[in-house]
Amino acid sequence: MHSNYQPEEKSMTTLSDAFARNIWIGTMATVSTVTSLLLACATPFPSLAALAATNVSRRDGMVLMFVAWFAAQAVGFIVHGFPFEPASMVWPFALGTAAVGSLLAAEFARQSMASTHALLRAGGAYIGAFAGFKLGILLWVSLLDHGWAAFSADIMLRQFVRYGAIFAGMAAVQYALTRLGVRVASDRYARAASAA
Repeated sequence: MHSNYQPEEKSMTTLSDAFARNIWIGTMATVSTVTSLLLACATPFPSLAALAATNVSRRDGMVLMFVAWFAAQAVGFIVHGFPFEPASMVWPFALGTAAVGSLLAAEFARQSMASTHALLRAGGAYIGAFAGFKLGILLWVSLLDHGWAAFSADIMLRQFVRYGAIFAGMAAVQYALTRLGVRVASDRYARAASAA
């Protein structure tokens, strides 16, 4: 009799986990979009990547990157009136690939610091995310020979500080979600749970 109820309990847990992940992804993508609009800055992909690398699975991180990327393009083309021309379509693709690179670099940095304190892992993930994003953009700038000004020392420093502050703000939102009962498991915890 007890075994008849196990599949139902398992599916309810899965639905609950999926619901929590969807709330988390939606909240972080919304915070990212609103922050970009309020500060009149680009989507903070390094901040999102560092947050995802330290809190959710790679799959959920990729979903977050895509949702934030899609929201940024919608705002750009609908609100700001970016032209629908082939030349203007290259940069959205470049940003998308750089965002993925940012997430992978953040994950690598976090994994390489697995035995350190959580704050150090978060800091390392952010540095990795920023470096990965900038290297991705640099690749496209080199290919297109356009956008070199974004790599001046003052702009890089300003972006590093701004994205770092946004990362800290998003971490505070993450903490608030956790306090409200929205808990998401990182890759490490997900692997441990599946192995148990």
